[in-house]
Amino acid sequence: MKNYLLLILCVISTKAFAQQSATLTGKILEEKTAQPIEYAGIVLTSKKDSTIKIGAVSNATGEFILKDVANGDYKFKITVVGFNPVEKNIAVNGKPLNLGVFKLKEDAIMLKDVSVNGRIATATIKKDTVEFNADAYKTQPNAAVEDLLKKLPGVTIDKDGSILVQGQKVNRLTVDGKDFFGTEPKTATKNLPADVIAKVQLIDSKTLEAKATGIDDGQREKVLNLTIKEDKKNGWFGNANLSGGTTDRYSGYLSANHFTKKMQFALLGMSNNISNSSFQYEDLNSFTGGNIGNIFAPPGGGGFSINVNNGRTTIGGSGVFDNSAIGEVTTHSGGLNYSNSWGKKDKLTLSSSYFTYFSKGLGYRFSNVQDINQDDVLRTDEVSNRNSDNQAHRFNFKVEFHPDSLTDIALRSNAILNYTSNINNRTFNSTFDLAGKTNQGNQYLNQENATPSVFGEFSLTRRLKKGSVILGLNGTQNTFNADWLNKSLINNYRGNLIDVTDINQQAEQENKSKNYGFAINYIRPLFNKKWSGNIAYLQNNSAVEAQQTTLSYNPLTNTYDTVVPDFSNTLNNKTWLQSARVGLIYNRTQWTYNLGLGFQETGLDASTYSSTGLNTNNIERRYYNILPRLNISFRNPAKHTLQLNYNANVNLPSVNDLQPVQNNSNPLYQRVGNPNLEARKSHRMSVNFNTFSADNNKYWNGYFLVNYALDDIGNSINYVEGVQYVQPVNVDGNYYMNAGTFFGQPTKLKGLRMGYGLNLSFSHNSSFINSEKNVTDRYNFGPNANMSYDVADKLNAGIYFGVQYSKVNNSQPSALDNKFISFYSSTSLSYEFIKNTRFNAELNHNGTAGRADGFNNNIFLLNAGMEQYFMQRRITLALKGFDILNQNTNIDRTVNGSRIEDIRFNSITRYFYVSLNYKITKVGSKSERSNPRSTVN
Repeated sequence: MKNYLLLILCVISTKAFAQQSATLTGKILEEKTAQPIEYAGIVLTSKKDSTIKIGAVSNATGEFILKDVANGDYKFKITVVGFNPVEKNIAVNGKPLNLGVFKLKEDAIMLKDVSVNGRIATATIKKDTVEFNADAYKTQPNAAVEDLLKKLPGVTIDKDGSILVQGQKVNRLTVDGKDFFGTEPKTATKNLPADVIAKVQLIDSKTLEAKATGIDDGQREKVLNLTIKEDKKNGWFGNANLSGGTTDRYSGYLSANHFTKKMQFALLGMSNNISNSSFQYEDLNSFTGGNIGNIFAPPGGGGFSINVNNGRTTIGGSGVFDNSAIGEVTTHSGGLNYSNSWGKKDKLTLSSSYFTYFSKGLGYRFSNVQDINQDDVLRTDEVSNRNSDNQAHRFNFKVEFHPDSLTDIALRSNAILNYTSNINNRTFNSTFDLAGKTNQGNQYLNQENATPSVFGEFSLTRRLKKGSVILGLNGTQNTFNADWLNKSLINNYRGNLIDVTDINQQAEQENKSKNYGFAINYIRPLFNKKWSGNIAYLQNNSAVEAQQTTLSYNPLTNTYDTVVPDFSNTLNNKTWLQSARVGLIYNRTQWTYNLGLGFQETGLDASTYSSTGLNTNNIERRYYNILPRLNISFRNPAKHTLQLNYNANVNLPSVNDLQPVQNNSNPLYQRVGNPNLEARKSHRMSVNFNTFSADNNKYWNGYFLVNYALDDIGNSINYVEGVQYVQPVNVDGNYYMNAGTFFGQPTKLKGLRMGYGLNLSFSHNSSFINSEKNVTDRYNFGPNANMSYDVADKLNAGIYFGVQYSKVNNSQPSALDNKFISFYSSTSLSYEFIKNTRFNAELNHNGTAGRADGFNNNIFLLNAGMEQYFMQRRITLALKGFDILNQNTNIDRTVNGSRIEDIRFNSITRYFYVSLNYKITKVGSKSERSNPRSTVN
């Protein structure tokens, strides 16, 4: 593995930093003041082939350098806003060339703010920011920010709504520099109209700690900031839409936004019966301003997952969109978002939001499961229907106060109220390939859950004469209440005999958890400005009480009054963590080295009690670990970056993994916790590199990640008459690797852009099947390509194609190697063939091969329609069709250890509808003109 990593680093360094003999240098100054000009753009164009360009920008002293310049004749040009451009012809003969000092004259025309005829500058580089002029990228009428982002070089939006910039995921989205419904970027892009955006800024932002202390730690996060045009402030903008169609389909939608220079207000609402739950995820991005992380992440900032399928979004762990509805879903949801600031330099800022969500689903589920069982394979077919009812409320509040230039205070809190109800009827049968039929049965399960949660966080940063102190406090209280009624009838086949298991039980489960933490960090410069160090201490404590009581039906009393001991107990669990950490940072001009050590104690004290109150088990664990971390980063003015990260972590097992009580809500898959689990230790290393040229909009990037775990948590599975009894156990040697690269560029044909990508991953996981170890190796490999073609705002076309090859090998002799292929393509066309009349069409193709019979798919989903614009395009009347070919099918495959599961859900098929859209563009103050200045290139 070390050899592979060394090879990758060598390739990266060779590509990014190899030097040749021809190097050009120079310096740029203002003519009047002789002051250096920073961020001036330098372009070298070959006279022989004008498509060959080399670009650079000047640094803080006005100096620039052009490396790796091949021999030949070139046209040299300097451009910077506010100054006259400079051009000259030069010849390169393989020897270093100093071009001397260039003294630029101020552009009198631009200083007078007079319009300059010329094409709009598409992109500029400003230190850690790549800024795109939104007006330089044509979008369709009524287009959303998402459509604008897709046209920017190096920006892609994947199927789950995540925004990628040159292959790197955007962690945060802001509007005019402010959080807009949270921090993660998957929502504002759908609701904010594209024509209200002035600039799109892609920022390599420093961490909040680095900003507060002024000491650069080398860490960066991708932030997408949208600036609103001045003439759109002090007014309202957004969209209102109403649709109705065949088969009783309907949809209503409202997005209204009101901005001033300091205040932001957003209103979002929707109602439909076309399974567009949760606004298809990008809708939430406008409402939250792309800040899903703060708005919908679990209290305390825990992890959560986002899944999008046929327009329906589920945000697992959010407490709002933990939506178990499947099939055809009816949704009503909406919210309010408000933020404001007061005082000079925004001394006090406030942001708050409320979101509510209601959904009902009627789903039909068909599944085929293959389970490895030593020397045989167990196959289970299942048919179920589910009625789901979900209700959620989410409150968020954040305030920041800066009483003076040395002090920053922040307070954040949120609360969640979530209620779900599911009624599930299922039939199933299981058969071994060799031993034959093992069981057949049915189940009625009625379950209701309530999960209220509250979270609060306080932070204080104080800058001292030498260094800064950061203090943080946080607390969380979560409650999970579940009640279910389980009626199951199972026929177990033993040769010619049939053993009947009849379950009629009622259960109650309540988990209460409290968590609070404290951290203090002192950071200061050391020997000189290049060196700094920090020392920190943090402590975290949690207490959990988990109780489950299961009662069997008593026919004599006609009530549930008989305790089932194996399915009833109480677990009291206390955990704590305290850590002392030291770190050292060394900053050079383009390199930053950040390394540290953590000395950590982790502890666990748990006790279990039977249904009668008898103490049945006590666990006490203490772990002492030294945890290293390392970050090496490189970035230069030419937007070449390289970053290497390594860290080690220790994680205690969860309450669900520890609690030794069975859960038989799934009669074929019964799980019990393991109170003897050890803590998980992991080592994670990643390498990322990225290049971007604002001159020709080319980008290339790649990444490599590996994660290795000791005492990881796997499953021990035992089969008894076709029923799986599962318990978590510790395993060693699990690891995961992932790598990929992306490349994109415009072509010689104006308006045509191409992009290419490649991803590959490998995982190695262990489990136990009937006490014998099984090792599962999974490989995924897949290329993808995309193309877009835009002719002004008349013709817009795009193509995306991706393929993934998956292979799963298991060490158990009975397990046949499994391999399958998934491929996805999308073609879109929009053409305004008559003024104010536009044709739109989108064809998506999903295909698979290698799945179980009946679960392979080869689906063409065609959506198309006509749009007519009225009142200067403020009103759009459309006639459209969904799934015109009537092929929509919802099929998915899950591969997990020794299990392969193919699932098919019911889904909405062909319907036609009429849609009326009104574009809200009532502005409070009209501008005589937007900024007329443009850069002449």
